[in-house]
Amino acid sequence: MHPRLALTIGAVQSFAFGLPLLLFPSAVLAVSGLALPDAGAAIARGAGATVVGLGVIDWMLRDLTGAALRGLRGGNLAVQVLSLIVNGGEVLAGHLPIQAASASVVHLVLSVMFLLALRTPSR
Repeated sequence: MHPRLALTIGAVQSFAFGLPLLLFPSAVLAVSGLALPDAGAAIARGAGATVVGLGVIDWMLRDLTGAALRGLRGGNLAVQVLSLIVNGGEVLAGHLPIQAASASVVHLVLSVMFLLALRTPSR
């Protein structure tokens, strides 16, 4: 997969998931069967802000080349793989309802996408 395309998709999905989480954390997480106390909503907003920040980084740096591009792709891969492990593990452990496994599917698809982009030689 072409690195620019992977970073563009990564940025778009970061905005698509991060902005609603930042602005409407309780409603977003209710889709996954979660009810949040005020402290949980604050933590979810912080996570949303981080995801939006990752989207900004991906969008602004999608034309990088060389070692910097490789580092950006590797960082995105790490975020997706670790998020997949955390989400999937919490669902399997029974700490999250089964509906929350949908996030694991998204993280798996993005992990594969960034792995393929990482295997593409840098310009």
